[in-house]
Amino acid sequence: MLDDLLAVWFPKCCWGCKAALPKKQQWLCVRCQAQLPKTYFECEENNQLNALLRQYLPLESAYAPFYFKQKTPIQDLLHALKYQGKPNIGVWMAQQCFARLPKKHPMFFCDAVVPVPLHPKRERKRGYNQVERFGQYWAKQLGVPYLKQVLLREEQTKTLVHMTRKERWEEVKNAFSIHHTKEYNHLLLVDDVITTGATLTACGNALLQGVTQKISILGMAYAQNILP
Repeated sequence: MLDDLLAVWFPKCCWGCKAALPKKQQWLCVRCQAQLPKTYFECEENNQLNALLRQYLPLESAYAPFYFKQKTPIQDLLHALKYQGKPNIGVWMAQQCFARLPKKHPMFFCDAVVPVPLHPKRERKRGYNQVERFGQYWAKQLGVPYLKQVLLREEQTKTLVHMTRKERWEEVKNAFSIHHTKEYNHLLLVDDVITTGATLTACGNALLQGVTQKISILGMAYAQNILP
């Protein structure tokens, strides 16, 4: 009863078009969800994201369910996740990935999940790491550990949003270190938006120095050709 009254007084709104959401709908209305720019990488093993990241890492697989495009519902959703205190959007994004990938995909055979870390100062300021619930969902579904403390961000890098490709690579190349007591066979490294691959390459190279033999990468979205 109380939930019904709250829904009338304070209706949930779609983060895309701002229309009121039906009671069982999360974050986006049906129309805006249908407009999300899907990659369909789950249908293509040698997709462009794999091709991009395999230039820099000995990668098992890479996947993101959506393209990141400006002025679309995916931008609204990820902006809310990162800057507007909505960490549970990460759970919804993880559910989208989990539902789309075939169960024989290499990611279902990882033995631990590692998030791309924020620098502690930035995480304290934001209140959370925006990929944490995304990664925790996958760890729970796979029945494997979520390793928050294995990969550390030693340097507080500048925000990468307005940097060129070259500047991003230079900014993060020495930003990460590892702290571990156990080796894993196949780690799943998770991030929010994959752009140049600079951050993931720096993370992946650190993890390959004694933590794991194999890496797969999972992102919420892939920002294709948006940087000079």
